[in-house]
Amino acid sequence: MANTTFKEKLAGGAPILGTFLQIPAAELTEIFGFQHFDFGIVDAEHGTLGVNTSIELLRACAASGLASVYRVPGVDAHKIGHVLDLGASAVMVPNIQRQEAAERAVRAAKYYPAGNRGVCPFTRAAAYNGIDQDPDYYNRSNRETAVILQIEGIEGVQNLDQILAVPGIDGIFIGPFDLSQSLGIPGEVNHARVLEAIEDIVRRAGGKNIAVGIFAVSVEQVERYVKTGVRFIAYGTDTLIVQRACRDLGKQLQQAARNR
Repeated sequence: MANTTFKEKLAGGAPILGTFLQIPAAELTEIFGFQHFDFGIVDAEHGTLGVNTSIELLRACAASGLASVYRVPGVDAHKIGHVLDLGASAVMVPNIQRQEAAERAVRAAKYYPAGNRGVCPFTRAAAYNGIDQDPDYYNRSNRETAVILQIEGIEGVQNLDQILAVPGIDGIFIGPFDLSQSLGIPGEVNHARVLEAIEDIVRRAGGKNIAVGIFAVSVEQVERYVKTGVRFIAYGTDTLIVQRACRDLGKQLQQAARNR
């Protein structure tokens, strides 16, 4: 696709900021782009999005300057290839615990010789047969498509070195809430043990020149994670951002009404 890819955004060097997209409204997705968020993660793991709504959100990302990431529900080769055919510039695969799962995810996202992604030259990603004018399409797709693997549990942390050894991984994304649960302290994402695990993942991935991303729900967390060396941050979800904005505005309006 012609719009800026996730890998291009990441290559800028500075930390980049995005959010998860769960609301099936292209207009809301465009607002995030127009307000200078860097990327949007179309969330098919926890959201309610189908194919038609997903493609509308991907188009909204392209129209507003958001790099498009698509989170699939799991390591499913058909699903991974399908969302890339829709035009996502990156795929995020949750709950990777072992090297074998990482290898399957990468193979599903890449064409030969890097993988075995299903080939159809008439998709949105291929400009609906635009490859007639772009004989390098398959190689370019392999170069430009980012593969992001989520490390969400202690087993993934324990196997991280083997996972990082898989060629074709562009990013590791930390799920701090699930990580806290696997450490026996569910929800305590600011606990010292969770923060130590995050720092360990960043250090080990950095040694392999693989960027690390994370989920945050406060500005203070964003600041802390950036200092730790995190390269991309998903701040909450569109649902959370809208809920907080409505909550705070509602309180202000109620207070103004009472003070009349």
